[in-house]
Amino acid sequence: MACLLLPAIFSRAEVARWAIRPVNQAISRMSANYFKAWNAEHCGVFNSEGKQVVPFMADSITDFVDNHAVALRLEDDRWRLLSVLHLDGAIFPVREQVYVDENPFVAADRLLVTDKKRKYVFIDMEGKKLKEKVVPDALPPARPEPELVFYTNGPIPFEGKNGLYGYRVGKDVLMPAQFQEAYPFIDGYAVATDSTGRYGLLRLIDGDVTCDQSEGTGPILDYNLALVNLNVGLPPEFGNDIVTVDCTDSRGNVTEEKSYTGGPERVVPLKLPAGKYSVKIKSGELWLYSTTITAKPKPKPKPKPEPKKPQPTQGGNVTKVNTPIRTQRTQVSSTEISGSDLQLLIGANTLKANAKDCASFTITITNNGDNTVNTPLTVSGKGVVCATRNITIAAHSSRSVTATLTGIKSRETRAVTVSTSQKSTSKNISVTPFFTEF
Repeated sequence: MACLLLPAIFSRAEVARWAIRPVNQAISRMSANYFKAWNAEHCGVFNSEGKQVVPFMADSITDFVDNHAVALRLEDDRWRLLSVLHLDGAIFPVREQVYVDENPFVAADRLLVTDKKRKYVFIDMEGKKLKEKVVPDALPPARPEPELVFYTNGPIPFEGKNGLYGYRVGKDVLMPAQFQEAYPFIDGYAVATDSTGRYGLLRLIDGDVTCDQSEGTGPILDYNLALVNLNVGLPPEFGNDIVTVDCTDSRGNVTEEKSYTGGPERVVPLKLPAGKYSVKIKSGELWLYSTTITAKPKPKPKPKPEPKKPQPTQGGNVTKVNTPIRTQRTQVSSTEISGSDLQLLIGANTLKANAKDCASFTITITNNGDNTVNTPLTVSGKGVVCATRNITIAAHSSRSVTATLTGIKSRETRAVTVSTSQKSTSKNISVTPFFTEF
């Protein structure tokens, strides 16, 4: 039975859509279903359906420890506890004015915090103050935030010739190169940035994009142009989107047509000079399909000869049927698939310093290969600190490490370089100090 099911599993068609639109300064994964997001000033939490469960009100949010995370706000150099988030989605506000001066996760059912006078108190996981007296010497060691390791199990990124990233399944292009950053799909979701560098969350949905080429109909006013119909099929979720078709010839000239209505099935008519074209299809905000077509203008008709006597035929008249030709997805060229199995992404474009003139960011290392990779990790740049010196990444998995920019006293741009034994990447990060005069 398992063998019979395998072809169905691997032939499943999927397409991606924004679950969280790309309007954020940064997004990082907390778990399979929760994501931290930053706007210009604060951070919040979204679930995988795109619903914001923690509003943009925190300056920091921990990862989950024993299925709980806490949202914090920086007040007078101290981290005030705002709320407790549970892995099942429940969130409890903390009414007491208490602060997290050290790691609060000392037990599975309580948090260690301090009051305004820096006296230790316990808060339960529903945000309520406990009457139990704190004996610091009797406390167990605090549980650190776990090291996040996620296993990739979906489309993986590739770097296109334009310097942007797309997604591929094997050698087939699932989404043409269009993202400044593209993280691998894990459990159906992937963090990516649009062409402006803003972060969003992509979600895989069942369905596929299809494209058939057929001969267009209508009067021919210019025999140098071919009438071509592209019959585009989309999943139902895209039925109300504007569909854009870009055709690029060998010289880089682009012909663009849009379809504003028509539901999941669209016919996009094109008028193209003779030649081969690279075609991209966009639905809404995302390029979802790429292929190639050939435009062949009809020959100009010759003058009609004198009519001849009709000859009897057997079997009746034969009518030519305009049969659509199914196009195939573009394949990723070998030059667009990196020779290295490792992908490095620096997850920050802009950072605001805390009261200690520091700002942390995430570095994600993904191993798209079939073998475990152990490699030195070097993070360099002005004032950058990273405690991780060596890293092991299992096959088809992703790991994140934290680095910190220190000494942020003014608005400036910091260049950060991340290197492994296989490859290196750099990024400019705009930093803003904690206190800014206006």
